[in-house]
Amino acid sequence: MRARDMAKLPCISCEGCGDCCRGMGDTVHLDPYDIAMLCKNLNCTFEDLLDVRIALHAEQGLAIPHLLMEKSRGCCSFLGSDGRCGIHCFRPGFCRLFPLGRQYDGKGFQYFIVPGGCDMPGKTKVRIRKWLDIPDLPRYEAFVSSWHYFVRDAQAGLARSQNPELNQQINLFLLQTFYGIPYDPDRDFYDQFEERLAKASRLFTD
Repeated sequence: MRARDMAKLPCISCEGCGDCCRGMGDTVHLDPYDIAMLCKNLNCTFEDLLDVRIALHAEQGLAIPHLLMEKSRGCCSFLGSDGRCGIHCFRPGFCRLFPLGRQYDGKGFQYFIVPGGCDMPGKTKVRIRKWLDIPDLPRYEAFVSSWHYFVRDAQAGLARSQNPELNQQINLFLLQTFYGIPYDPDRDFYDQFEERLAKASRLFTD
């Protein structure tokens, strides 16, 4: 499915049960756009969020940020006691997408409904682009695709290296490049991302 297509989703019937915000572990991955939006809207830095709202985990050798679950409640730290998201207007892409997923085809991706993703009854058909509710969706989708394939290439490059010290240095460089250095809110995010991507991609192409 593409963004213009209709899908049966719980947009109207959702009562904020918060089930999709619980027990997620480290699976709610955060990309550079997510971090930029969190920092902008919470008026903080990437370092401010670490170990408080987000954490890092290694996936195929690459350090990846994810939303931190609150241990006492076993849910996302942004989930309110009323079952509502405290950052709904600028929630991460993974959260916007659910219960949809992305299937990559080597060039881009298509959307699909995750089987058993949401048990809420009374779903209704809604256009996917409306469900996602992201400004300038074509540019966002191009970013998502570029980031996915860069991550794949970076993981492959780290696997080929077989040098733990070098791989650690590369991870620190990538974390700083894509997350640690603040994005200028007065400049277009995607332009800034492309500049950083071009710089980082040289690590695996030179």
